[in-house]
Amino acid sequence: MNDTWRVPGYAEVDVLGTGGFGRVVLAKHEDSGKMAAIKYLHADFLADARIVAGFRHEAWMLSGVRSPHVVRLFDFVETPQGAALVMEAVPGVSLRALLAAENVLAPEAALTILKGSLLGLADAHAAGVVHRDYKPANVLVSREGASKLVDFGLATLDGHNGLTAGSPSYMAPEQWAGQPGLPATDVYAATCVFYQCITGHRPFEADTSEQLRAMHGGASVPLEAVPEALRPLIARGMAKDPAWRPATAAAFVTELETVARKAYGKNWEKRGWKRLATSAAALTALTPLALLTSAGTAAAPIAAAGAGTGVTAGTGVAAGTGTGVATSTGAGVTATVVGKIAIAVVVVAGLVAGGLVVFRPGDDPPAPPPLTVAMQTLSGRDQALPISYELQYPQVSGGTDAGLRQRVNDALRAPIDKRLKSVRDGVAVPSTLDMFRQQGETAALHSSARILLQTPDVLSVRYDHDLDSTVLGHTTWRFPEAFSVDLTTGKVLGPKDMFRSEILTAVGMRRLTQRLEPQVGEFCTIPTVDGYPTRKATMDAADMVGGGDHVPASTFGFTETGAEFEIRWYELGCASASGSESVALPYAELQDLLLPKFLTMLGKTAAAPTSQSTPGQPGTGATYTNARFGFTTQVPPGYAALKWTPENGEGMSFIDDGFGATLTVWGTNSGTGSGGLSPAAKMDQLVTSLEGNGGRVTVHSADSDGYTVSGYQGDGKVYYEHESIGTGSTAGLRWVYPAEYQKDLGKLVTDTVSAFKPGDLSRPH
Repeated sequence: MNDTWRVPGYAEVDVLGTGGFGRVVLAKHEDSGKMAAIKYLHADFLADARIVAGFRHEAWMLSGVRSPHVVRLFDFVETPQGAALVMEAVPGVSLRALLAAENVLAPEAALTILKGSLLGLADAHAAGVVHRDYKPANVLVSREGASKLVDFGLATLDGHNGLTAGSPSYMAPEQWAGQPGLPATDVYAATCVFYQCITGHRPFEADTSEQLRAMHGGASVPLEAVPEALRPLIARGMAKDPAWRPATAAAFVTELETVARKAYGKNWEKRGWKRLATSAAALTALTPLALLTSAGTAAAPIAAAGAGTGVTAGTGVAAGTGTGVATSTGAGVTATVVGKIAIAVVVVAGLVAGGLVVFRPGDDPPAPPPLTVAMQTLSGRDQALPISYELQYPQVSGGTDAGLRQRVNDALRAPIDKRLKSVRDGVAVPSTLDMFRQQGETAALHSSARILLQTPDVLSVRYDHDLDSTVLGHTTWRFPEAFSVDLTTGKVLGPKDMFRSEILTAVGMRRLTQRLEPQVGEFCTIPTVDGYPTRKATMDAADMVGGGDHVPASTFGFTETGAEFEIRWYELGCASASGSESVALPYAELQDLLLPKFLTMLGKTAAAPTSQSTPGQPGTGATYTNARFGFTTQVPPGYAALKWTPENGEGMSFIDDGFGATLTVWGTNSGTGSGGLSPAAKMDQLVTSLEGNGGRVTVHSADSDGYTVSGYQGDGKVYYEHESIGTGSTAGLRWVYPAEYQKDLGKLVTDTVSAFKPGDLSRPH
């Protein structure tokens, strides 16, 4: 075979460069007169199916990336005689050529190149593509000073494996290990190139690839030759662990701009462009690309020339040989997905009429890459206050919806920003700041993040916040927190998105407390006014100081096996407990508390209904008698029994989740003879509580034997309570159920009230 085959319809003008697998030429489209850069695969490789597949793969990977910072593909052509990529051509030179001429670039110029090519990587990352071969030869610098990214021959989808290959001087440790490509892999390579631009040499140099591998994997980055202001940026970008690098090129751009403005002023980019444009224009004038000044560029895909001619329209690919084949100007992250082409187009595996392999944009594209998660770290030192910080948080990449991805990342970053602000506010208090200055102390913040669970719909995360400080030494400055994000909307999920409505009540939160209590031994007690009995803390936020809704009084996240509640004992009002505790609850004890829809989002099966009864069905004679206090109640059929423990006593709840009804019975040693409240006082206390929480009391009465209160809770549910009170003990019964069942449940409620027997109340039990 020879290399005489040409893409029909184009006249070759000059050779721009050659490489190991092909050559790039400048060509003119004969009908329009527009110029294009054409990358031909060497004819010797046409018989190698693996190499030809790789050539197709290059076009396939880039076809969904549209960016002013990535060279565009117009056509992909393959016949038995040859294969070629037809691209736009804009005057410019490779960064490799620029470095060969100048050796070292001014920091502003190097930052400008890094930013432009990072924006190209960001557009690729937004489309789910990882480049995997960022190097000076694959970065083009135009006469206008803009930098562009080329050559996606080794690219993979985000999170997918590719060839264990690349350019050894710039390969990240995980790429050396053959691990799946990540956006952070490209960040590492881009930082290596940036290091070379400002120092004149690569960060690691060795005689063999094995030595290079060891250095990239374990050696410290030699930062002595780097301007001090840029060292943190390079250290971050070249972290050995990808979790400690910026998760995406877009995230790295944000950090870069902050560092550049601080070190070189607000006009750093303008100065960088000016210096680059001068050098690039001078070098471009020595190449065939100087012809583009008068001939024009290929501005749009060329129409197919018909079957057998080998010209087909495609979208968005680049190829580079280090000679500056293509650029265009622009700014910002502008990756777009066009119609059904999406991330890629499908290559038909076979020859069609005329011997062509063509792109078929009408075919369905592959599924978009899923969201992937990598850890990021916000670190630094406050410029005004004695505070240093190293705060870890997750960041997602991949997917096709940039807006959704941003909402998810904003939610994941929010706890870190809030944490930093709270410490800043604490240190900034004048008296506290004086103590820091007197002791010469710097408050060191540390936060670590851990993914508890990731499903296609939910990401659950735990943060552990620590603070190294003697001035702010109280345990409340150190705590865990957890939450879950809906990956389909970007919303932080709240209790109403997770728990059944009947659980978000006083009774439901007591139920949650009872299930958690065996995991902690016993909930602590809360101090009360002298003369009033102490009471246990609960998981009901409404019982906390300041009150609130009936929701869990701690943050919580979900794991593969259950939920993890991050209980801060001091927030529950505990008299003696301090600090915090993580308490796990398995799904076997959660399924009847959580919404079936949310369980499905977690990838779990919803619990089967606990009751097949219908509202108003009378009892069948089953009874429950408490062995300690002796009270007896009629148990409705199909109601699940759950132990309930009131202060100074014990009891039981009977629950039907089918229609949200709960019957609770109890006995306590809080009779009037043991210092307990009188029936009238207890009634007044209950009425005040109900009405204070938005409820409405319709009937209430009290006599020497007890009290009765009925009405509605703040959530609209019917509430009925009767407690018999003796000198030694008490016995009570309570019904709570939705108002829409009031008529249907009337007889059942009446039956259980009539059948309730309080037992012996003359003595404690």
